[in-house]
Amino acid sequence: MTVSVVVPTYNRAELLERTIPALANQATNGVSYDVHFVDDGSRDGSSELLEKASIRYADRIHCHFLPHSGGPSAPRNHGIRNCSGELLILLDDDIIPDSDFVLRHWEFHQRTPDNRAVAIGELYMSPDVRRDPMSLFFDFPYGELRKQRNPGYLFFWSGNISLKRCFMLQHGMFRDDGSLPLLEDMECGYRLAQQGMRLHFHPAARGLHVHKMQNSWVAAKGYSTGRAQYALTQIVPDVAVKSRFGVLSRDLPLPLLAWRLLRRAAFRCIDNPLTIAMLRAMGAKRPVRSKLSDFYYYLIFRRNMLQGYRDAERGLGHSRARQTAELQSEARAL
Repeated sequence: MTVSVVVPTYNRAELLERTIPALANQATNGVSYDVHFVDDGSRDGSSELLEKASIRYADRIHCHFLPHSGGPSAPRNHGIRNCSGELLILLDDDIIPDSDFVLRHWEFHQRTPDNRAVAIGELYMSPDVRRDPMSLFFDFPYGELRKQRNPGYLFFWSGNISLKRCFMLQHGMFRDDGSLPLLEDMECGYRLAQQGMRLHFHPAARGLHVHKMQNSWVAAKGYSTGRAQYALTQIVPDVAVKSRFGVLSRDLPLPLLAWRLLRRAAFRCIDNPLTIAMLRAMGAKRPVRSKLSDFYYYLIFRRNMLQGYRDAERGLGHSRARQTAELQSEARAL
């Protein structure tokens, strides 16, 4: 079984200097694999790095260059259609794979030849990244995943995942019409689940997650996430989506809806200028992650997430003026 790794990338020149050699020099015990980097119109020198890599590792690295699309879906789809491996591994460009990463994914599918089998690998953070308060937003709930006997499509996380390419081509692919710039992997997972996808947690396939985020981005990230959550609820007709994202909806089970209303009321009471000021005075903005910093940034993120969901629900566009006002407001708070 041959393997193709597809990596969409955008303005990640600094990280590509680590990602490229890690992928080009995998210890595979003879397993045949190649890597397809798909550059989404980068402007930071990424394309030059990739061109050099395709020459240096001509038998391993293939590069594709697209106009900027604004999201990972289009470059992922391009890579999937233009690679040839029977086994497809999807990897984000801010992940440095372990030296046996490809081999571990391949071994899983050798043991599980069912075309519907999908393996989700595990990501970990270095101690210095974990100390960053922004690591709050990149902690995947692997503890929850480990408890799932049959993980569903809401765990279809495309940053480190593998599946048979034929299954993806026939039943999946990512929505790239601009309607879902975030959470596109869950929507793809939903369609695959409709065709019998069987998701397995495979922690042996590991990668170092080195993504870094500025605290000034928290508000925008929350707002965009809220809008994407609403879009997903309109595309995927499953109440599990609303349940997962804490959405208030009449089609939720009554006990859950009542509990959620109480939590929403409590959040409204807590989320106020006085609380924010107190948290800042107590050191929540220090550059080292703590329970205080988690709570502080969670409040800002969730407030904007709820606003984004409401705006999308009301049909309000994410205009430049709205986005600018939001960022200016949160910049003062941060």
